[in-house]
Amino acid sequence: MSRADIWLMRTYWDFDFPRPFLPNFKFVGGIHCRPAKPLPEDMEEFVQSSGDDGIVVFTLGSLINNITTEKANVIASALAQIPQKVVWSYRGEKPEALGANTRIYDWIPQNDLLGHPKTRAFITHGGTNGIYEAIYHGVPMVGIPVFADQPENMVHMKSKGAAVIVELKSMKAEDLRDAVNTVINTKTYKESAMRLSSIHHDRPMSPLDEAVFWIEFTMRNKGAKHLRVQAHELTWYQYHSLDVLAFLLTVVLLHVFLLVKICGLCFRWSCRRRGKRKAQ
Repeated sequence: MSRADIWLMRTYWDFDFPRPFLPNFKFVGGIHCRPAKPLPEDMEEFVQSSGDDGIVVFTLGSLINNITTEKANVIASALAQIPQKVVWSYRGEKPEALGANTRIYDWIPQNDLLGHPKTRAFITHGGTNGIYEAIYHGVPMVGIPVFADQPENMVHMKSKGAAVIVELKSMKAEDLRDAVNTVINTKTYKESAMRLSSIHHDRPMSPLDEAVFWIEFTMRNKGAKHLRVQAHELTWYQYHSLDVLAFLLTVVLLHVFLLVKICGLCFRWSCRRRGKRKAQ
C-alpha cells in the first residue's frame, strides 16, 4: 500500500473534516452520483400520491438483508405515524405493524428516489455511497448506523447539521418517528443538506473527471513519485524517530554521567583539602 503513487479518496470536504493531506491524495467523493432518472411507473404513482407531504426513503443497505421481526415492527410502527409516504427497501417478513403509507420493495432505485422533488428525508444506515447520494441531491438524513464506518459517517453528517442519529439496539418507535419529524420539520436540516450539496457541486471538475485525470497523469508520467512523501522510504524506527531519540538519550546520559563523575572528583578533592587543614 505504501508503494502507491496516487490515492483516490472516496470522500470530499463536504463530508470530511479539514486536516492536512499529502499531494498524492486526491478526493473524489461522490464519484458514483448522477442526476435522477424517472422512476418505474408503479413507484412514481405511489410517490405522486403523497401530495404535499412528500416521501421518505428508507434503506439499511445491501449488506443488511433483514432485521429481527421485533425491530421490523418497531420501525414499521414508527413509519406509520408520519404523514409522508415511505418507500422501504426490505427483504424480511412483512411486519404486522406496517402502515398504509409504507410500501416495501426488495430493491429500490435509491439515487433516483433521493433526486425526486417529493423526497423529504432519507433514513439510512450511514454507508458512504448512500450519504453521498443524499448530499448530491440535498436530502437531510436520519442515521441508523449498524457497523464498520457507519457510526463515524453519521457523526460527520450530524456535526454538519444535516442528520439526526438513532441507535438501532435501543430504538423505540417514538424515537424514529421523532427523528424523522425533526429533520423534515426543522428547516435547518434541509438548509444544511443543501449547503453541503452546493459545496459538493461547486468544484473545478466532476469527481469522475478528476479521478480519470489523475489516473492518466500517473500513467503519462510513469508514476507520480514526485508527489510521494519520503516517509515511505524510511524504516520503522526512522519513521518514529527512534534513532534520533536514542542519540539524544545517549547524549543526555553521557552528560549526566560526566556531571556525576566531575561532582564526585570535586567532592573527593574538597574532602582531601579539609583533611590536610585539620592535620596542620
